Amino acid sequence: MLRVYIVYLTLLVSIISCKSQTLQEHLLEPPPPLINFALSRNGATADASQSVPNHRAEEVIDGDTTSETWDEGSGWGSSLEHLRTSDLNKRPYVSVTLPKPVDIRKIVVWTIDSEKYPAPQFGLKDYRIEYWHGTGWGLIPSGDTRDKQYTARNNTKGKREHEVRDRLIARKIRLVPVSSNDTVRNYQHMAGRRPVYDVEGIARVLEIEVWGYPAPEVHTLKQIVQGIPPESVGHSVPTETQASKNQAEPTIKETIQRVLNRYELGYDMADLAQVMSCFSETYLSNGRTYQDVQTKASQFFETYHQIDMTLTDIDIHPNIVDDTAIVTGGYTLQYVTKTDGQVKQTSGRVTLVFANEADTWRIIRAE
Repeated sequence: MLRVYIVYLTLLVSIISCKSQTLQEHLLEPPPPLINFALSRNGATADASQSVPNHRAEEVIDGDTTSETWDEGSGWGSSLEHLRTSDLNKRPYVSVTLPKPVDIRKIVVWTIDSEKYPAPQFGLKDYRIEYWHGTGWGLIPSGDTRDKQYTARNNTKGKREHEVRDRLIARKIRLVPVSSNDTVRNYQHMAGRRPVYDVEGIARVLEIEVWGYPAPEVHTLKQIVQGIPPESVGHSVPTETQASKNQAEPTIKETIQRVLNRYELGYDMADLAQVMSCFSETYLSNGRTYQDVQTKASQFFETYHQIDMTLTDIDIHPNIVDDTAIVTGGYTLQYVTKTDGQVKQTSGRVTLVFANEADTWRIIRAE
C-alpha cells in the first residue's frame, strides 16, 4: 500500500511539475510577431491623387524597398504643385487600404535613398500620415514630433519608423507629402494678394509598411441596427432547426450582449436615454451615482459629435448564485469636437458588473 502511495505521489508531482513548467513557458512567451498588412500579396490595395509618369501607387505595397531602381519605375512619385500658392487642399497623397481592420502598432515610410539619390538631397522632408476614422482623415498619434501638423519634419533619412502612441484601429491610411529635400520655390508673380511660385522637386516614396495585429471582430453599427448577429454575415440562411433554436429563450450572455450593443449604439447616435437605459438607477461606483453618469454623458454629447463607440474582446462571466455578471473587455471611442472639428480617440480596458433587475440586466458598477 505504501509503495502504491509513493508511486501515486511521484506521478502527481511529475504532473504538477509539467503543468507548472508549461504555465511558466506560456507566461514568459514573447508576444506574436507584428504583421505588415500593407502588402499587395496580403490583400492590400493602393491609390493616389496623382502620380508622376512610371511611378504608380501600387509600387508602395509591393514589398520592394530598394532605391537603386527608381529610374526603372520603383516607388510612387508626385509633384508638389500645392506649394505654388500654399494651397493645402491640393496636397497630393498616396493611400493604402488594408484587407481588414488592423490594430496598428507601427508605420514605416521608405523614401528614396541611394548613391545617385541620397535622402538628404532627394528624399521626403515633411509629411503627414493620416488614418480614416469613418467621417474624415485624422493625423496618426505617433508622437514623433512636437509639431502636431506633421508626422515628420526636416527628415533626412531613407527609412522612418513611426510607433503608434495610442491604440489605433483602422483599415485605411494615407501619406500626404508636404515637401521634399529637393524642393525649390521661385517667385513668379502675384495673384491678387497671394504670391505664385514656380516649384521644382518631387515627392518620392518607395514603400509604406503598416505593422500590427488583426483587430478583433466586433458588432458593426449596421449589424446592430438591422439586428444581424456578426456570425451570420456572409453565411447561408439558417435551417428550420436553427431558426427554432434562435427563437428559444436567450441566455444570460446573449441578453447582456444585447445590452452592450444598445450601449454602443446609444453613443453612436448620441442618444442619452438609450445609454442610460443600460444603467441601474441604483448604480454606485467610486462615489459616482446614476445621476452623475447621466450628467457626464449629457455633457459629452453636448461637446462632441460624429461619435463611434466600439467594444472589443468582450468576456462575460455570469454568477447564477447572486444573479450578477462580470463583463471585461476593451473599448475604443472616437469623436469630433463640435467647436473646432478636432478628431479625438481614446481607448482602454473596462470592467462592468451587471445585475438582473426584474428580468432586465443593467450595469450596477464600473471600473
